[in-house]
Amino acid sequence: MRTISTIFNSRPTSCKLSALALATAISSQASAANLIEEVVVTAQKRAENVQDIPIAISAYSGNKLEQAGVENTLDLQVIDPSLVFTTNSVVGQPYLRGVGTDIFSPGAESSIATFIDDVYQSRSYSSLQDFFDVQRVDVVKGPQGVLFGRNAAGGAISFYSNKPSDEFEGKLSLGLGNYSKQRIEGMLNVPLIEDKLNWRIAGMTSRRDGYVENLPSGTTLDDEDYIGLRSHLQFYPSDDLSLLLSVNYSREDSTRNLGIYVDTSSGSSIADGFGAIRYDDPYKVAINENSRNFSESLGVNLSAELQLDGSIIKSITSYRDAEADVHLDLDGSQLDYASNSPNFGSETITQEVQWISDNDSNLEWVTGIFLLKEQADQQLNVALTFPVPGLSDLLDQPDGNVVTKSFGIFGNAKYTFSDEWALSAGLRYSKDERELDFLQTIMTASTRQVLATNELKQDADYEALTPRMVLEYTPDEDTLAYASISRGYKAGGFSTNTFQSNAFDSEYVWAYELGLKSTLWEGRAQFNSAVFYYDYDDLQLNTIPPGSAVGTFQIVINAAAAKVQGFEFSSTVFPVDDLELNFSAQILDATFEDFSALNPNELDKGEVDRSGARMPRAPELSLSFSAEYEWQVADRPLTARVDVRHESEQFLDPFQDNAVERDQNTIINARVGYDLSDDMRISFWGRNLADKEVVQSSIRVDGLIGTVQFFAPPRTYGLTFEMNF
Repeated sequence: MRTISTIFNSRPTSCKLSALALATAISSQASAANLIEEVVVTAQKRAENVQDIPIAISAYSGNKLEQAGVENTLDLQVIDPSLVFTTNSVVGQPYLRGVGTDIFSPGAESSIATFIDDVYQSRSYSSLQDFFDVQRVDVVKGPQGVLFGRNAAGGAISFYSNKPSDEFEGKLSLGLGNYSKQRIEGMLNVPLIEDKLNWRIAGMTSRRDGYVENLPSGTTLDDEDYIGLRSHLQFYPSDDLSLLLSVNYSREDSTRNLGIYVDTSSGSSIADGFGAIRYDDPYKVAINENSRNFSESLGVNLSAELQLDGSIIKSITSYRDAEADVHLDLDGSQLDYASNSPNFGSETITQEVQWISDNDSNLEWVTGIFLLKEQADQQLNVALTFPVPGLSDLLDQPDGNVVTKSFGIFGNAKYTFSDEWALSAGLRYSKDERELDFLQTIMTASTRQVLATNELKQDADYEALTPRMVLEYTPDEDTLAYASISRGYKAGGFSTNTFQSNAFDSEYVWAYELGLKSTLWEGRAQFNSAVFYYDYDDLQLNTIPPGSAVGTFQIVINAAAAKVQGFEFSSTVFPVDDLELNFSAQILDATFEDFSALNPNELDKGEVDRSGARMPRAPELSLSFSAEYEWQVADRPLTARVDVRHESEQFLDPFQDNAVERDQNTIINARVGYDLSDDMRISFWGRNLADKEVVQSSIRVDGLIGTVQFFAPPRTYGLTFEMNF
């Protein structure tokens, strides 16, 4: 029998900071009969049990992520059916309830915001995160246009690391697996001055060989070489003031997510007409380019929390410098034909200040401001060396720099009328300014002779009001029903992938949701469900504008309106004390309501009205199931767990192109762990046990590179040894 309560921080008992005190109070209420893990979240800027807030949110503790074998953001989708997470080399593409984007540009944001310890991550390559010393991960669904530091048009994924505590402790973990996998994690927590100063440092390194064999060279692709470090210094100058200085660093130099495979059954590539070597096995290729995925980031955050009489003021100041440099063999063959060498850079400063009520009044409120300044750049280097004697080689080099300034002011109030009824209302004003400096140079790849240039300097301003209103009904302490309406907003901007003379406008969504959260059977079961409906306007898509001439490149425009509706359900049950069962499902109908476009790969069909067509990365059915059982062997726990995710087919572009359709698939993971002592544990694990070939992402460019695909990992297995001290 287990009682687990997860709080987001630790503090000596003299601390009066209400968020921490509330978290501790929630923890202390857990009874021996309550087997289900209680997770305290801060999605509404105050510490609350996830079952007590009127938001569709999945919260996973670090322990739960470890038991499920979740090592990074891509793995999250195995346990959360509402999430589809794909990649384009180093660029992350999260989708929630069918809402997301495949646009990567310093002049645009993801529709799903990513936060690390409440700090907004502005670039899409920062959404690809490896987990270590994680306290919890929250997946928040639906527009979050009021309380989140940066607008989250379709939802947010928030990562929280463990913070310093007043106990000396440490942890060391060593993982070994097939493909020569080696993963080492370590953590040390040191109380430096009693009740005043605590320090925590954590790090990890992960290395393995590639999943994809490059047969001609005898090398591999999709390998991993990653290192991450994180340090927190927590200082309590007084009982009413807390300061937290955090530094994080990561570096990767690998070919992860670059195992390119060309599907010759659909699409056409110039290389195929000149002897390109192809294999039927997607994990076997023949390429001649030295692919590389290098990324590096440094973040520094300072958080301050001050307890006043009846309220709290919290400040979060952050600086982040991130860069990525990629080289990819675009033709996926042994021919010296097509490659791309993009590089990205971003320097971001953010400042958020929150003022939060902290009293026993029926009125709760929070207000604050958010500021962001980012200078981001992106350069693509698409090189084409035609395998035809006499034809010249070309290098297309779009180079864009975008300066973004964002300001937001927000407020939310909740009034509790009685033990059963409460009403919340919030509003946010956002203003975004962007400046673009763009230069596209077309030259010969061999001699760098300039053939043509396109230069553009532009600026654009965007602003929006995003309200939210929620009615809550709590018939008893174990049941919450709510109805909400909210507006989401994602600022317009600039595409720097090719020359585009005009900026694109903002997109908006009105979201309506009915939800129910319940805890039953004396804490042995939880059932949560939600019905939702989204009305999208001016959806930003990478497509060809209506009425364009044949040969026009895809650009980013406000191409569509869309409707998203669905139902989701999640449950946790302990039928007996040592058996935990989890089942979650999402039924989704995400369709374009107004979208006419020319598929650049099907020019013969002309411009097609795609109204009623399914949106990309929006499977109609997604399911996840897990079962975990604990035995006592020699008076020590032996735990076995299995996780299963199933999703129906989905399209990976907005044109419902069968060539880039991901088939329905089922992924099975499992883990068995045994406590060798109070401080040591060994676990055996396996992922994708059925060895399914699942397309991670797909790009089709007929007449140039054809249909290229990138596959998720095959079957992997290994063991992990952990020691605590």
